[in-house]
Amino acid sequence: MQHTLSRHWLHSLAIAVLLALAGMANAAAPLPPPGALSGENALKLIRSQARKLAIIDVRTPAEFDKGHLPGATLLPVQELEQNLDKIPDGPVLLVCRTGRRAGDAFGIIRKARPGKENLWYLKGTPVYHSDGTYEFR
Repeated sequence: MQHTLSRHWLHSLAIAVLLALAGMANAAAPLPPPGALSGENALKLIRSQARKLAIIDVRTPAEFDKGHLPGATLLPVQELEQNLDKIPDGPVLLVCRTGRRAGDAFGIIRKARPGKENLWYLKGTPVYHSDGTYEFR
């Protein structure tokens, strides 16, 4: 009886340790500080945050119609101050054609919401391909 209890306890302990290690391996990497992200770091953020990340494209509607990141929401920088309520509380990545307007949008949002920590902008150029893929340069 004692031998069976000891074996059962060891088995339970081994399972608990494995589950703890698996949880640590699957833990999300820490998020980068708010601000500008290189193309490489923006891709890492998009991959790591997947469904949680809101991507806001601050270009014009005509530019957006020529190509945009999958799942991106259009909110032109010229209309941003009147539509700050459309900026989600969760993680947000701002994109444009070169990074300049996205940087301007970042400044507008940070001024309105100084405590928003999960806000970044792409400092780079997205390139949209006809097959729906994209890359950052």
